[in-house]
Amino acid sequence: MPQEKKDRLIRPLLQLQRLGLSIEVNGWRSAIADASQRLSRSLRNNGVAGTLQRMVRNPKAVDKVKAPPQIALFDRIHGTDTSGFIYGAWLSTLFGTAYIGSSPSSLRPALAALPIVHKDFTFIDLGCGKGRALFVAAEFPFRRLIGVEMAGELCEIARANVVTNPEWESRISIIKQHAKDFVYPDGPLLLYLYNPFFAPVLRRVLKNLERQLRQSPRPVFVLYADNPRFTQVLGAFPFLRELSETSYPLSAEDAALHALHRTEEWYTLYSADVTR
Repeated sequence: MPQEKKDRLIRPLLQLQRLGLSIEVNGWRSAIADASQRLSRSLRNNGVAGTLQRMVRNPKAVDKVKAPPQIALFDRIHGTDTSGFIYGAWLSTLFGTAYIGSSPSSLRPALAALPIVHKDFTFIDLGCGKGRALFVAAEFPFRRLIGVEMAGELCEIARANVVTNPEWESRISIIKQHAKDFVYPDGPLLLYLYNPFFAPVLRRVLKNLERQLRQSPRPVFVLYADNPRFTQVLGAFPFLRELSETSYPLSAEDAALHALHRTEEWYTLYSADVTR
């Protein structure tokens, strides 16, 4: 598809994602009222033709996505491609929020602080993107590491990253699949999520997890990173018990390139108990 035509299609998808996020956070009435106000303001300022043009193509938004990413320190050290920010609407699936690589400087201490024996657990990154969290987790003695990603283009990049390191290649698997359908392996699990899904999808992912754990109980922990608005979603599932919520500062290098201009990231740890 020509790039210009693709750009015209992307803008409406971004608008729909913005509306969906507003509904999750504020409810239907507030979201529709906000959308109506923005539409009225655009009609006053730009007229009908200008408003339609902005809905189809917003050069600033498109250029932001197309701009070449600054290369993160992690990639410069390891020769990988995990940098950048990609809107979910630009990917081959609309189920995800956006691609942002986990910050190694906050993820390392979060993994180190886990109340587990790492070698007994399989690390599973749901919505693994280009795989950076998996590569950071590989610094710990997890028995196995699995990345689950629906977007085919991100899967290809993650797999190309894996083969750059023989140790990663022997321990890490990248699976192209929707997380709501993923069949979890036997044994203790640590599930990692870096804000990968909108709330309706997250609920389906958690229902799938609960169903499988009731069929085959085993020790499971969920580490949810960057969780400002989805605490309520996870809290609605009685089988998940919140253990801790901790913030870790980003290094100067990670903070300088963070797409959302963060200087720290929050990690919420849950234990799964299907007897509750």
